[in-house]
Order: sequence, then structure tokens, then C-alpha cells
Amino acid sequence: MKIKNTLIKGIVFSLVIIFSLPATSQVRFGVNARVGLNNPSFNSDALNVDNLTDYAIGPSLQIMLPVPIIDLGIEASLLYQNSRMNIQNLEGTSTTSEEISNQYLMLPINAKIFFGKIPLVPIHFYAAAGPYFGYLINGDKINPGNAAEDIEAKKFEAGANIGAGIEVFKLVQVGVNYGVKLTDNYGTDKPNWNDPLNGKSSSWTLNASIYF
Repeated sequence: MKIKNTLIKGIVFSLVIIFSLPATSQVRFGVNARVGLNNPSFNSDALNVDNLTDYAIGPSLQIMLPVPIIDLGIEASLLYQNSRMNIQNLEGTSTTSEEISNQYLMLPINAKIFFGKIPLVPIHFYAAAGPYFGYLINGDKINPGNAAEDIEAKKFEAGANIGAGIEVFKLVQVGVNYGVKLTDNYGTDKPNWNDPLNGKSSSWTLNASIYF
């Protein structure tokens, strides 16, 4: 409950900051899409977990602030994310793999600095960093076989990310992000299940955005 309240407060605080920005700020709307680049595997005596490629897509908002000298902005997106993994239970009578899929609504909020404009070429570089919050909207249950209840993903997720990329024609942005989770996706009292299920604590993603 404490983590849930902290995440809700963080989301509300971030939204208050965005909507309290001065009217002179430049607002752009667009679409953001992401795909995972690393798919690590984690094993224990009881479980094999092979993470599959994640993807996310949704609307995005970029606000450029009236700050002198530097091009500073804030970007917020509301993304539908599908996270998948193959799970093989080594404790049950059957060792066949099962694909588990969890769908989230993700809210990444980043501060972005644009710099390094190339003369005569419509290209800018940018760096970005900020928190993200996630809410589970649908998830598959995992049946450990010898447990009283199925294991489900937690409702809330939070983390932080940092990234860099380029902007072309002030329209298309392409970059790479490195994200670190600050919460576990699963909670179970079985250590040989808990460690593989929560092993993917960081991720690399390829991002692409179009702003109008």
C-alpha cells in the first residue's frame, strides 16, 4: 500500500507540474513507440524465465520551456505496453514452456535538452532523463503447480530512465533509452521463483517519436 500511495503521489505531482507550465511554452503533440533491445534469461532450480521482446505505443506530449540559452523541454507519454516472457516450471510433472503476457499503461515523464545543431543540416541531438510509472491493466496468471494460489504481476511499477538520440526536421525523434526498475513485478515467498521472475531489473529500448 505504501508503494502504491507513493506512485500515485508521484504521478499527481508530475501532472501538476506539466499543467502549471507558463502559457508561453511551445506545446507539440505526437506519437511515441518503443521496442525492447535486450531479452535476458534467468534460471533457478525451479524455474526458467526467457524474457521476450517488449513493445509500447501511445500518444505523447512535448512542451518546450521558455528558458534562455538552452533548449529545454518536458515530454510525457501515455503508452500501452506489452511485456512477455516464456516460463518453464521445473518442479511440476510437465516441463513445457508457457508464454506469459502482461499489459501495462505506462507514464514516462522526461526532461529533454536539445543541443549540437549541425550547420546546414536539420538535425539536433538530445538527452533525456526522468521517472516512469506503470499500471497493470491485464496479466496472465502463473501456476507454480505446488502452491495454493496462482502468482500474478503487481498492479504498480515504477522506475527511472536516461536516454539520448537525434531529432530530424523538428519532426522525427529516434533514440535509445536505458531504464532501471525501482519495484519488483512479482511478489512471492518462493525465492527460487522470485529471483528469476524479477531478474530483469534494467532494460534497453529503441524509441521513435513523431511530433506535429
